[in-house]
Amino acid sequence: MAVKRVDCFFLEVEDKPGVLAQFARQLRDAKINLKGLWGYSNAQGKGRIACVPQNSKKFVDAAKKLGFSTTQEAAFNISGPDKVGALCKVLDILDKENINIQVFDAIGFRGQFGAYAWVDPKQVQAAAKALKI
Repeated sequence: MAVKRVDCFFLEVEDKPGVLAQFARQLRDAKINLKGLWGYSNAQGKGRIACVPQNSKKFVDAAKKLGFSTTQEAAFNISGPDKVGALCKVLDILDKENINIQVFDAIGFRGQFGAYAWVDPKQVQAAAKALKI
């Protein structure tokens, strides 16, 4: 299993059809590759986009040129062979250290899994230390 700390960027957007598609097209045209992309609505009726770019510096430069206002948070990317209980090791480590997981997203595909975890921003360093990264 591999665990890496990654940069995740968030944008507040209108909650309407096509916004996520437009964002993806703009990044494609700017030659920005994403490792993860999420779009969702929040309780205030706004849209939110979250993305993990392959290259954070290129993303930040492109975002400025495209007029995007972003915020950045740390996340953890976890990947490995997809087998029963594969995520338990990481979850148990964070539990043992009393690290609060705010968001967790995982998927399996063709015998592998990939997951992203966001922890309380005040606990990012402690989580990284616990996960030995």
